[in-house]
Amino acid sequence: MAAVDPSQFSPLHKFFPELTELQAVHTCMLVFGHLSVAELAELRDIAPNTVMESMSSAQKKLGVGSMKHLRITVTNRVLMHIALYIFK
Repeated sequence: MAAVDPSQFSPLHKFFPELTELQAVHTCMLVFGHLSVAELAELRDIAPNTVMESMSSAQKKLGVGSMKHLRITVTNRVLMHIALYIFK
């Protein structure tokens, strides 16, 4: 697995104020780093169940019911913020 630096995802936390910084980083790593839960767990040296619990909590906080919808919601929110910044 290629090295993915979690710190590169920290600035995206500002787009997800309802999430903890760690939840935002994990979510963005899954979405934009194209990692699986198992890969993220291995990279962060934590149990896969810990990642799943974090993602489940993030799903609830963002009002989505599945990982697929979580990925869509995260991508859309980041792209919307970028577009608003560019076109303001």
